[in-house]
Amino acid sequence: MKIAGASIRRFLDKPDKAVGAVLLYGPNESFVHEAAQTLAAWALGKSDDPYAITKLGDDDLKKDSAKLADALSAQSLLGGPTIVWVRASGKGSDDAILDALRTIESGAPCGYLIVEAGDLGSTATLVKEFGAAKNGAVIAFYEETEAERAQYAKALAKELKIEFDRDAEETFLGSLPPDRGLARREVEKLALYAHNLGRKLSVEDLEALMASEAESALDAASLAAAQGRVAQAVESLARIDALSGVSALRALLRRLHQLREARALIDQGMSPTDAIAKLRPPVFWKERDAVAAQARLWTAKKLNAAYDMLWTAELRSKTAGAPQELIAADAYRGVAKLVGN
Repeated sequence: MKIAGASIRRFLDKPDKAVGAVLLYGPNESFVHEAAQTLAAWALGKSDDPYAITKLGDDDLKKDSAKLADALSAQSLLGGPTIVWVRASGKGSDDAILDALRTIESGAPCGYLIVEAGDLGSTATLVKEFGAAKNGAVIAFYEETEAERAQYAKALAKELKIEFDRDAEETFLGSLPPDRGLARREVEKLALYAHNLGRKLSVEDLEALMASEAESALDAASLAAAQGRVAQAVESLARIDALSGVSALRALLRRLHQLREARALIDQGMSPTDAIAKLRPPVFWKERDAVAAQARLWTAKKLNAAYDMLWTAELRSKTAGAPQELIAADAYRGVAKLVGN
């Protein structure tokens, strides 16, 4: 069964009990992981069995392909549910996952299977098999638009009873990181600060509270690459823990999208400062001068060359077993060198 559009939220809010295996995939890794957490919590229910959830990765299944089947057939010592959560980044786990899906389709008693995959194509074997299964489901998660991200952040802020003063909401939305998980943590951080504050959050509050995200290693790396500072870009990238190369490439791609829009406005006769002020979502206040300076450096020709470099790097990164971090570092180095050409 393929689940898409508005049906995704309905399924996650109230999963179909007839579905015993769910494949989650797509370029939006935060959405994929968040959905896996939601389904695992639902399947776990009120069970307090600490061993109810078994997590397996590609390495586990490469060492022992029967491990998934064994985990699914295992019975909880406390009589509760059995949940198997597989994180697959390549094709090495496909056979074991498909065998597990066939077992679930046969009606044999077994646990609940959640597969958290990477950016698969719609013609991938796993996608087709889960989509055709009676007791299986497949959901693809794509990158959010700016409007969707703003809608999510505003809804979460309202839920957490955060109120903004005058222009503070625009600053809040413009300062959010593009990653859903990081954005949620930023909003939760604001909620802690705002609790019993006795007033609405001001622009000054947000600038102080959200500056750390804008100065994160990934932001520093993409900013340095766009400024042509090769060594700093690569060094900042190397300080990022547990970040996929694809995510790093897309962070720099978003930076280039920003510069492309600014460059188009400048070419129409607008000053760099006015062009940056016109961008939506707003450029983080601490970065405005730097982005304005970058916009003067990047021509349409250089931007096109950078896009080609990043798209090629992303395709290479999606090859099974590819060294994503090294590919991303090479791409950052290459983009930074374009500034001086």
